[in-house]
Amino acid sequence: MERIYNKRIDETLIKEKLPNGLNIYIFPKKNYVKQYAVLSVDFGSNDINFIDSKNGKNRNMPSGIAHFLEHQLFEDKEKSIFDKFADLGASANAFTNFDSTNYLFSSTENFNDSLINLLDFVQDPYFSEENVKKEKGIITQEIKMYQDNPYWRSYFNLLSALYLNHPVKNDIAGTEASVNSITPEDLYICYYNFYLPTNMDLILVGNIDAEEIIDSIKINQAKKSFPHFKNPVRIIAEEPNKISKKLIEENMNVARPIVQIGFKDTEIYKDPNKTIQKEYAVNILLDIIFGKSSKNYNELYDEGIIDNSFSSTYHIKPDYAYIHLYGESSQPDLMREKVKEKMIDIDEKEIRNNFKKIKSKYQGSFIRLFNNFKPLASEFINYRRLGIDIFDISNIIENITAEDILIYKDKIFDKDLMVESIILDKD
Repeated sequence: MERIYNKRIDETLIKEKLPNGLNIYIFPKKNYVKQYAVLSVDFGSNDINFIDSKNGKNRNMPSGIAHFLEHQLFEDKEKSIFDKFADLGASANAFTNFDSTNYLFSSTENFNDSLINLLDFVQDPYFSEENVKKEKGIITQEIKMYQDNPYWRSYFNLLSALYLNHPVKNDIAGTEASVNSITPEDLYICYYNFYLPTNMDLILVGNIDAEEIIDSIKINQAKKSFPHFKNPVRIIAEEPNKISKKLIEENMNVARPIVQIGFKDTEIYKDPNKTIQKEYAVNILLDIIFGKSSKNYNELYDEGIIDNSFSSTYHIKPDYAYIHLYGESSQPDLMREKVKEKMIDIDEKEIRNNFKKIKSKYQGSFIRLFNNFKPLASEFINYRRLGIDIFDISNIIENITAEDILIYKDKIFDKDLMVESIILDKD
């Protein structure tokens, strides 16, 4: 067991790697009643094409299979998994995103028993023809529900305009056709390729006796056997340095039109430190230009062109990156025009004047992260998968300069890589 203390933010991280490869990370919080656990599998909706580690075959799986697998693991032969957690006084949930599948619970009692329950149901797959067929109906209804959500629809329209080949353009839940093509065999192939202890991270936060809980996990894991496979090789289709479409416009039942603007960023890094540095630097830049305390935001807000739904953020991963601006407006064409004008005419003086203030805001947000269990676990997973120690983030933010921001100002808003997704009212 390794214990790391960060004096600067007064936080401790305990690490343990089990013989089967399972990584355990514990953030002890002595003065908290609540406890939180997430078992994160490095398998998300983007991982549909891979080399099968068992036989070397190229597997091209249906879109949405990671999300389907998440649903299916909650199917138990005897009793509802949710009921098992409820009986222990715990609240359980799960979610799938582009990069991972996450199984979690929070509790104020019976934490050890709830944790063993979490490990047992995730590590005991049961996929039958009957259950898979039933789940298809449930998930296709979920897909229809999301397709009726204007923001969700507009967001994935934006991604499909930004990307030609990368699977990030696909809805996390898949399509009705892809979901209906999934078989129990497909699920088992994905499970035994990705749901290995070596491909999992267990993050625990709260008033936890680390030695006791690690001993309990070791006993549980020693009773189980896992295939001696290496983690599969993922295949991501080569993405050209261009966009798919400039504009996607749809009509739906909305109270007010929705505008989403994206900029594809083709400059991504293999170095995780550079990736995180750029993530924070570009988000600081966006905050200076469009944050709620910015001159631009308040001008557009006072003119009634945007409202408090307007937001901007920068997403970067090792194989894709993009800027995302979105919001509602009763004047969508004027909003598009004005926002694009602000990105062209960026005031360098405003950046220099506001840099320290906005950077301090991000430093403060990072420190506060350690008091918010779910976001802490989520961010920890993101950084860990990139190869970054979460305690290093503070130094990365500290070392960002105004000059770094100005460099990105001149190249991040490439009009040739800009797309727009608009939802207008049907009437």
